Amino acid sequence: MKRVLIPTDFSDCANHAANIGMELAKKMNSEVSFLHLINTPVDWSKLSLEKENLYPETKAAIGHAKDELLKLERRAEKIGVEANSLLLFNQGIEEIQNYISKEKYSLVVMGTHGEKGMQKLMGSNTQNVLKQSPVPVLSVKQTDKSAPLKKIGIASDFQEETRDSFNKILELAKKFGMEIEVIYINTPYTFMESNQIEKAMDYFLAEQTDVKEKRFVYNAKSEERGIGMYIATEKPDMLATITGQHTGLEKIFRPGVTENIINHFELPVLSINQKK
Repeated sequence: MKRVLIPTDFSDCANHAANIGMELAKKMNSEVSFLHLINTPVDWSKLSLEKENLYPETKAAIGHAKDELLKLERRAEKIGVEANSLLLFNQGIEEIQNYISKEKYSLVVMGTHGEKGMQKLMGSNTQNVLKQSPVPVLSVKQTDKSAPLKKIGIASDFQEETRDSFNKILELAKKFGMEIEVIYINTPYTFMESNQIEKAMDYFLAEQTDVKEKRFVYNAKSEERGIGMYIATEKPDMLATITGQHTGLEKIFRPGVTENIINHFELPVLSINQKK
C-alpha cells in the first residue's frame, strides 16, 4: 500500500493541504506520511541529551514540531487513515526528492502560499518538486475548495508520448472517486481539426472501459487562456496537467506555466512530470 506524502510547515495553508491529502488518502485506502523540515545550529542527531540543553530555543522548536506532527497523525487516524511522520534536520525542500520514491509514495500533496505560489513553500523554492518528482504532485492554496472533491478536469495534448502520464493521472482520478472530464485546448500552435481530436481522445481512452468521461474542446490563443475558459464554464474541483518541456501541452505546461495556473485559479492543481 503506497503512501501519500504531505510536507507541512504547520501554517493554515499547509493544514488545508493536509486536510485534502487525508481525504484523498482515505479514498485511495492509502497511508499518509507527514514531513516537516527544521533547521538546527548543530547536527542535532549526533547531540547528546545533555548538550541538547545548551540550545533551549532549538529544543523547544523541535518539541513543538513533534507535537504538531502528532496532532496531524491523530487527525488522520480519526478519519480512518493510517499515518506516520518524518522530521528532517537541516535539509532544504529540494532534498525532499530523496524521499519521494515511486515504490513508497503514490502522491505528494503540498500547500502553496497565496500569489507567491510555487515560489514559496516552507520558505524555499519548490519548482524542483514539480520538475523532478517521480510521482504526481497536488498543489493546494489556502483559498482552494475543501474536500469533498467531486470533479477533475484532465488537460492533455493526446499525443503518444504523453499517454503513459495521462493514464497515471486517470488512474489516480479513478481512485479519488471523482467525475472525470478530459480537455483539449486547440491553439494556433497545436491546432487539430475536430475529427482528429475525437480520434485522439478515442485512442487514449480505448482501454478505459470503466470510465464515463465528458469531453471538452476549447479554441484559444494559448493553453492557459483555454484552461481559464474551461474552469469558468465547467467549474471543476481539481485540474490535472502534464509538466514537461517537449511537445504539445508538454511544451506549454512547463513548470513555469503550471505555476501560473496554480497562482491564477482557485482550485487544486495535480501535475505529473512527463519525463518521470
